[in-house]
Amino acid sequence: MATIRKHRGKWQALIRRKGCPELSRTFTKKADAASWARQLENEAETRGLPHNLKELDTLSLGDVIQRYRDTITVHKRGRQTEETRIRCVLRQKIAKTQLANLSPALFCTYRDQRLRYASPDTVRRELSTLQHVLKIARQEWGIPLPSNPVQDVRKPPAGRPRERRLEPGEFDALIKACKICRNPLIEPIVRIATETGMRRSEILNVLWIDVDLAARTLHIPLTKNGHPRTIPLTTRATELLSALKNDDARQSFPMTTNAFRCARKRVQSRSELVCLTSAPMGQFEVIA
Repeated sequence: MATIRKHRGKWQALIRRKGCPELSRTFTKKADAASWARQLENEAETRGLPHNLKELDTLSLGDVIQRYRDTITVHKRGRQTEETRIRCVLRQKIAKTQLANLSPALFCTYRDQRLRYASPDTVRRELSTLQHVLKIARQEWGIPLPSNPVQDVRKPPAGRPRERRLEPGEFDALIKACKICRNPLIEPIVRIATETGMRRSEILNVLWIDVDLAARTLHIPLTKNGHPRTIPLTTRATELLSALKNDDARQSFPMTTNAFRCARKRVQSRSELVCLTSAPMGQFEVIA
C-alpha cells in the first residue's frame, strides 16, 4: 500500500488505495517519510484515505469567492449588495492566498487591517460572507478544506442601534432640500416613508398593481423577512400616490437603488443633517 522511494535527492512516500486518489509527500529523511506513510495507513484502516490536498495548492481564496459569486450570490435577493462586498474583498491581498495557507490567524490579520478603513459592521458582514463561501466550498463543492478558518475568528461587535430621531424643524429642512432635487420622485418617496414606515427597497419596488387606492391599502409581496404583508394607507399617503398615479407605468417609483442613494447624499448635504439614512420605522434618522 505504501511505497518509499528516492526522488531527486529526497525520500518520497507514495500511498495507493483502490477507489481513492494517490497521495504522496516528499521528506528529507527516509524515517520521516515512513512515519508519515504509517500514520496514513492507520487512518485508512478506520476512516479511509483523506482527500488529495494538492487541490488546495492550486486554488486561491479568490477563485472560490468568484465561483460563489457566479453560482450562489446571483440567486440572492440582495445580490447587488453582496456583489459589491465581494468586489471589495477580491481587491484585498488575502484573495490571492492559496487555500492550503488559510488559517484563523490570517483572517484575524485581515480583520484588523480592514477595521482601519471600514466600519465594524462592514467588516463583520465581510467575514460572514467569507465564512459562508468556505462552508459551501467544503460541503457542496468537495474542496478538501480540513476546517473553516473563519469560523474561529472573533467578529467585530455589532454597531450601536440608531436612537436619535429628527428634531423639530429638521423634517422641514429635509423636505426643502428634496424640493431642490431635479428628480421629482425624491420628495414623494421621503413622505411615503414617513407615512407608511416602509423600507427603502420596499418603496422602490412598489407596483401599481399592488396599490388599492379605493381600499387605501398597499400590498408588499416581497419583504426583508420573506413574508408578504398588506399595510393600510393614511390619508396623506393615499393623496401622494393618487397624484403619482400613471396607468402607463408599472412601477410607482421608477428609480434604481443607486440613484436614490446618490440623491439621498445630496439631500443630506443641502439640509445639513448629519448621516441621514432611511429607516424601517418610516423615520429618517439623524446619527451624530
